[in-house]
Amino acid sequence: MSKLVPQEYDVVILKTGEKVGLMDQMDETHFLPDYGVETPEQEEKTMAMMPISIDDIEKVVYRPKGTR
Repeated sequence: MSKLVPQEYDVVILKTGEKVGLMDQMDETHFLPDYGVETPEQEEKTMAMMPISIDDIEKVVYRPKGTR
């Protein structure tokens, strides 16, 4: 099975073990992550809008239907 290349709207696991959604693809290798808002730490990271690199992503765990 080939490894999925992360895309906008996927849910991924980062190399830190965190599960995040990819909100916006900024360029070929960077995304704006959605860490969620269940804890103050998650909300702070999401609101910081710091891009993550494709190199920070361990694997894709969910891809919405209708996307390639």
